[in-house]
Amino acid sequence: MLGVVMFFLVLIFLVLQAVAFVTLYERHLLGGSQERVGPNKVSFWGLAQAIFDGIKLLKKEVSLGSFYSLFYFMMVPSFSFFIMLMLWFVLPYFYSCVGVEYMVLLFMCLVGVTTYGLLISGIVSKCKYGFLGSMRASSQSLSYEVVFYIIVLCMLSGLGLYYFDFSFSLVSVTWFLFFFIMVLSELGRAPFDFAKGESELVSGYNVEYSGVPFVLLFLKKYGSLLFYSCLMSVFFFFSSLFFVFLIFSLMIFVRSSYPRYRYDKLMFFFWIILMPFVLILLYFVVGVWIY
Repeated sequence: MLGVVMFFLVLIFLVLQAVAFVTLYERHLLGGSQERVGPNKVSFWGLAQAIFDGIKLLKKEVSLGSFYSLFYFMMVPSFSFFIMLMLWFVLPYFYSCVGVEYMVLLFMCLVGVTTYGLLISGIVSKCKYGFLGSMRASSQSLSYEVVFYIIVLCMLSGLGLYYFDFSFSLVSVTWFLFFFIMVLSELGRAPFDFAKGESELVSGYNVEYSGVPFVLLFLKKYGSLLFYSCLMSVFFFFSSLFFVFLIFSLMIFVRSSYPRYRYDKLMFFFWIILMPFVLILLYFVVGVWIY
């Protein structure tokens, strides 16, 4: 039991350190893409900027209304952060020390549970803007998750259970593009950042969160971003850390290059265009696998 607790503490520490400097790297890349300088004033090349930003967030006051429940208000960000930590055990690096069977089923369950964190966080905030943001985020999740699961099942049916040996061909590039679009939708990254539309939703479902609860939601967001970068590296690039770096950089450049997609077009794309295509693809892959 003590070993499991220590393992979780080490994992949390590593996630904190990674997220701190990943956000700094993202700000530098976004600044470079817009021909401006990123954070460079605090210490050498602005390396301490991420640490001071984290301290500033933790010092923020947590304001609660008269009808708030402190328990539920703090529980939902903690729950979302815990689910993000559990996702890391799906990667092959943890198989030997965890020994959990049916990792793919565990992965699908955890991805589905994350929707409840988005939905409940807006409800318990007792704010109409947060509630609208949570409803928008949950409906977006339902739109892509069905297609996401079918794509994962297609990959598993044709390419093995725990490790995918992809060749650099047109098929692998197509799988990568599909999976990359699904991951952008899962993470709420641009151009699919409807859940936190700044211009119309005022940050969406987490508008009432500040201080430690906001830090937990922030860590969940960027920890999931790092996890999916590692997962795509495992799926398509033989677990190369170099490609983890490239995939993460690509997600940032997508944010700096493409405007926000329209919400109704997202629904149309996933339900009307992509859903029939992946169903036909699943039928073909399963048929080839059986016969």
